[in-house]
Amino acid sequence: MPKVLGYTPDWLSRPSPGYQLFAPKQTSGNAGIAKRQQPGPRQTIATRGSEIFVAAGNEIRWADLINLKEHAPPAYRTLRVSIPLPITRLTISPEQDYLAVSTSHTVHVIHLPDSSLLEAGEDDGPLKPKTFQLGPTVHVLEESPVATTLWHPLGYHGRCLVTITKAGVVRLWEINRADRSTFSEPSLSIDLPKLANAISDQDDLSASKFGASKGFSPDSVELEVASACFGDFPEQEGVHGWAPMTLWIATVPGDVYALCPLLPSKWQLVESPGIHTFLETLTSSININYAELSEDDTPPKDDLKTSEKQVSWLSDILYEEPFIEERPQGDSVKVFARPTSAPAVPLLQGPFVITPDVDDFELSDMIVFSLKTLSESDEEETAEGLPTAVVCLLTDTSKVHVCLDLEGIVGRWLPSPKDEVDVTETTDHGLTIAETITLVEGDASSFNQSITPDVHTDFSFFVSHASGVFYISLESWIRKLENELSQPQTDGSSFRLGRVLESANSTVEQYLQRRVSGQVADQDVTSAVVIEDGNIGYLLLTTVDGEPQVAFLDAPEEGLPTEEELAEYMAVAGPNKEVREAWQPPKELYEPFDLLGSINITSRHRGTLKNEIKLSPANLELLMDLHRVLSAQTSKLQHAVSDLFNRATRLQEEFRDQIYRTSGLSANIENVIGNNQPSSDDGLAYDSIKIDERMEKVKARQDAINARYEALRRKMISIGSSELSEKESNWIEELQTMDSAVDPSSETLTDDIDGSQHAAWQRVNRLKEAQKDYAKQVEEAMKAVKRDGEVEQRPSAVKVPSYSRKAENDQVQELMQRNAVLVEAATERLKRLGVNIALETR
Repeated sequence: MPKVLGYTPDWLSRPSPGYQLFAPKQTSGNAGIAKRQQPGPRQTIATRGSEIFVAAGNEIRWADLINLKEHAPPAYRTLRVSIPLPITRLTISPEQDYLAVSTSHTVHVIHLPDSSLLEAGEDDGPLKPKTFQLGPTVHVLEESPVATTLWHPLGYHGRCLVTITKAGVVRLWEINRADRSTFSEPSLSIDLPKLANAISDQDDLSASKFGASKGFSPDSVELEVASACFGDFPEQEGVHGWAPMTLWIATVPGDVYALCPLLPSKWQLVESPGIHTFLETLTSSININYAELSEDDTPPKDDLKTSEKQVSWLSDILYEEPFIEERPQGDSVKVFARPTSAPAVPLLQGPFVITPDVDDFELSDMIVFSLKTLSESDEEETAEGLPTAVVCLLTDTSKVHVCLDLEGIVGRWLPSPKDEVDVTETTDHGLTIAETITLVEGDASSFNQSITPDVHTDFSFFVSHASGVFYISLESWIRKLENELSQPQTDGSSFRLGRVLESANSTVEQYLQRRVSGQVADQDVTSAVVIEDGNIGYLLLTTVDGEPQVAFLDAPEEGLPTEEELAEYMAVAGPNKEVREAWQPPKELYEPFDLLGSINITSRHRGTLKNEIKLSPANLELLMDLHRVLSAQTSKLQHAVSDLFNRATRLQEEFRDQIYRTSGLSANIENVIGNNQPSSDDGLAYDSIKIDERMEKVKARQDAINARYEALRRKMISIGSSELSEKESNWIEELQTMDSAVDPSSETLTDDIDGSQHAAWQRVNRLKEAQKDYAKQVEEAMKAVKRDGEVEQRPSAVKVPSYSRKAENDQVQELMQRNAVLVEAATERLKRLGVNIALETR
């Protein structure tokens, strides 16, 4: 479960440009009264990565949260689109190149420019993108209001838009900019009241034309659509084949229906790990069902006919070669045509029986999750889809009924006349309520709350209500249910399944709170959006009366222990970290007030305002109108000032509470370091001196590690660089010095490291001459020694002893050997340096 790290940042608070992005368009008081918005959920924020599209009235604004955070221009830009009514819903296409904009009675499609074009330059002027209106004669004021708009998950290039009206008319629009007729007429239209009463696939099930007379039918009340959604998306691994083509429909009276399979005339499968599971589960479920019914001696006739149609319908998909299209991103797309062996309009399955019985309720929104198997198994095993699903129903009293569809939705069609099957004899389909979550105490009814799926984890979603935004996660028990349904053992399965359902306990947390004043049904509730971006973070964004409200969440990483697990492992209780939202002053304290614009003054009466005031019924009525407007405005200011006073008083109390908790924390710190305890003889207590010594050792070790890291970093940087190290530069300098020394043109050697003032070549020649002299002296001495025994010694005044002569000879021999070694070493070094020296041979 994610934790709250912070709330609305400065770059989205007043008076930053991020705050003005969500501010409503300034209008006169009369215009605001004339165009009052209808009750119901409003989804006026759409996201594309870090980009957001915000609807303010009938105006659409674009901004990049990264630019807002870094204060980079442009702050936001306006998309100039001609939309006559206030916008109620923004829905971006799967390819993120189209934006569906719907009002109460109109639907428009905007071709979105690329992100680089939107933020090109510093110009923040308005843009005029290409805009198309869907069904100019279909979605009009005289027809039923638009309940919801959805993009089909299997649409070709993600351009199949599904519009559903509150009267129960479903239309599929396969839009194409090259063909303007695709924006005028839908490719498929289904009238749910007609479909509910149809008995054959030959009946006319399309929506009635504009202007056609319509009679009263009880189905028009029972099939009033509140919300709709698809079962799942094929890109996710482990999705069952029937799920992405199943349209779930929730009606206001509390009934749930399903249309399966609902396919456009051209649909696609993007190459991904989920496409293999999609086709495998679809094929295996149809073939297994047909084999079981074929082996049965007395199968139900309607089930057998349905199974035969499913086999024929599957054959059209598998045995017709799909068109493979290569996309610019590098992946491939398989494009299929809608099977012709079965009708394009499926059977309306429902209303489903909800067990156990609960009090009557009305629905406002819904969301459906398909179950998978092997979700926690080894990586070598791929996830397989289950035909079961989790259906979450949001009631008008802010209760969430978590229902399980254990039977599974499969493709069904109306029977043909030759089938001789009565469609009214079909068995009831049931939904089992596993848990009921009450978000708000009381039974106040409203239809403004809505559901937003979470982008980080499965089986979790957010509920936007007038009192705030709630987070609901089913992860704690859904995984157990998946493992139980994937087990092949059937013995005792009902008992184990009952135990799982009894332990179903979802996690509920309120992340954002709103100030509720007045009736809950009159509150302006905007559906929250969830954004996860590396530069922005994981945040929850919504608006309250035109003001942004954000909660930054901590997305838990897989494999890392949570704070609760760490606290349980360490068996310590740390101080509670309290994150509070910064208080924002009420809008009444700074919002401009137009007194004349708030009063309906006729043009004839405006001219008399500059004249002398006279007592008259018209002036009395004008003064009464002024009094009513001023009293309402002063009442708002009074409530705003009282809220400011209460906040200031509360701030003082919270400050005292923080001081008290800080004092308690300081006492705990004193207990840890042992300052308030006498030193013990057994040495078990750690005093402040020992703690300081440990801190010093840790700091010294940290400094050593940092020094080692810096040395390694400098060494790694110097490996691949062109700079020379100190040893390399000294060696090159020595080579240059030696090169200048062996040059005969050089008279002296000033850079020699041994300090000699003579060139090396002169010293070598001097050594050679000394060697010759010593060699001659040795030869003469040897000859003199030989003559001592034969020739009489010459008379001499000084007689040299024989031992002295031997010592002198030894010294001469040692000196000669040393000089010879020096000469050889100098010669070898010069040769290694590339200097050729010819030695004289004797």
